[in-house]
Amino acid sequence: MKSKPFDAFKQNYRDLSYLDHPDGLRLIPEHFIRSASLYQCKKKHAEYLKQIGVKTIIDLRTPGEIAKKPDAVIDGIDNIVIPILNEETLGITHERGLKAYKKPPHMPELYASIVTSEESLDALKKALMLVFDTNREGGILWHCTAGKDRAGLLTAFFLSSLGYSKEDIIADYCASNKRSEQKGKLYRVGVFIYKRDRALAQAVYDAMLAVPEYILSAFRAVDERFGSMEHFIHDRLGISEEMIQAFKDKYMQ
Repeated sequence: MKSKPFDAFKQNYRDLSYLDHPDGLRLIPEHFIRSASLYQCKKKHAEYLKQIGVKTIIDLRTPGEIAKKPDAVIDGIDNIVIPILNEETLGITHERGLKAYKKPPHMPELYASIVTSEESLDALKKALMLVFDTNREGGILWHCTAGKDRAGLLTAFFLSSLGYSKEDIIADYCASNKRSEQKGKLYRVGVFIYKRDRALAQAVYDAMLAVPEYILSAFRAVDERFGSMEHFIHDRLGISEEMIQAFKDKYMQ
């Protein structure tokens, strides 16, 4: 029996096989995982990932973030860096000290900008193509810093491609609040202590939450620019119906 050392609350770790598909299908367990960064990945975590057959990790953070808090190196697992955002948006990843905090971006606008930026879209396409690669060996895990924003969008488009309902996608996204809400409260207090700015402290707290409106703003931006999620998935992210069917045949049961 496999031990499960990951504390899903602390690491924002989720095996997406828990989700029910409308067609009665389910992803193969322990193959498609989202999480927060693996900077504090201990030996027991590394051994567990190897034990369940994870072979690929996608790090969605910027090079600057990675330099400060690199993932643990795990023998036998490839770590592929695909930054979704550039260094200018580093502050939203919560890697900066509390004294350095400035007002975070308006989160709905940030989410919408990711699906209108060609640079971000190219990165999302590269990551999603890797997830859908049926020739890839073993399971795959993707993460950003908190496992909420960038990992949340990649997960949302992955699940949308497979036909999961918008309600289930949003519910999975909001599950990140089990970790981020408590952390957000601590940051709100800390920022207020250092900055004495109640509005800034609240804005930092709000930015750390997984709020449905954030991801819905990305969905709306997709519809406005590409006409529909289906066109976006097929035409911009390059995931064809043939790829989706091949994926379901291999990875869903």
